[in-house]
Amino acid sequence: MKHPDEPYTIMIFRGAMKAPLRVKLRKSVVRCVGVIGCCALVFQFAVLSHYMIQRSQVAELEVLQEEVAKKHKQTSDFSMAIDEMKQRMFTMQKLSRKLQTMFGLEASPLVDDRPLNGQGGQELPYESFLADEMNYNQMGQTVGDRAGKNLSQNNNEFSSAVLNIRDGLVWLDDRATRDQAILRQLEETSGKRVRHWASIPSIAPVKGPITSKFGPRVSPFTGRKTLHAGLDIGAPRGREVKAPAKGKVVVAAYDARMGNFIRIDHKYGIETTYGHLSKILVKYGQSVTRGDVIGLVGNTGKFSTGPHLHYQVAVNDKVVNPTQYILD
Repeated sequence: MKHPDEPYTIMIFRGAMKAPLRVKLRKSVVRCVGVIGCCALVFQFAVLSHYMIQRSQVAELEVLQEEVAKKHKQTSDFSMAIDEMKQRMFTMQKLSRKLQTMFGLEASPLVDDRPLNGQGGQELPYESFLADEMNYNQMGQTVGDRAGKNLSQNNNEFSSAVLNIRDGLVWLDDRATRDQAILRQLEETSGKRVRHWASIPSIAPVKGPITSKFGPRVSPFTGRKTLHAGLDIGAPRGREVKAPAKGKVVVAAYDARMGNFIRIDHKYGIETTYGHLSKILVKYGQSVTRGDVIGLVGNTGKFSTGPHLHYQVAVNDKVVNPTQYILD
């Protein structure tokens, strides 16, 4: 009777003159080698299958990433367009406020309540994490896990952008409703005050940069804090100065501080003053209309540091900010 662990004998012939080599292997050893080989094949098949599944997931995620990127670009462009519309609405709000002031209506408060839709954050190329798609990171996550998290993050950013757009549309709707009410009020008032409008200053008497604004300032002559009662507009000597509205010249004279200056009475309690002129082109009592040339820019008077026009607006004998009466 044969022993169950009887060895296998393998003979290796080395030639006619040499004795063959005999190698004996126990059956248990052969069985172990066979089992190990089968396990290795199964493991290799499992790794290959896992690799193919990961490749399939990554391909799907790449498609999703492209779709999300397109949606993100579209929402970003739409958000920028809404921001531009907000800026235009805010500009219109300032203009309507000026018109309210000119028509003698109570000006709505100028509030910049536009929602802030700032966006940002670090962005990395999608291919950067595909290079090591068969490796595990320190936490044991696969490429699919990491790509999935990245996709989830992009979806969150997309949702946030959509919410910002929604808030922007709500703001635009609210602002449009308010401005519509203001314009309706202005329309009703303008129909009643057409003649009044002709006498309301509404254009800049001269074009040029603002060299000194209306309000508190440190005097360039005394070094003390004073109230600048008008608006200084820089312009070259000899540039034409135009009347901003219909009115009557009540002063055309020389003053030691203001130099050659003109004052126009526009009725309804409104007067405008033009100082430091190089030449006066109108006379006392003369009637003017909007756009008439009344003088030339100069540098006359002690309170002038260079060629410019000092433009001043007073309502009921109280100086006000002239920018509220400049629409162009």
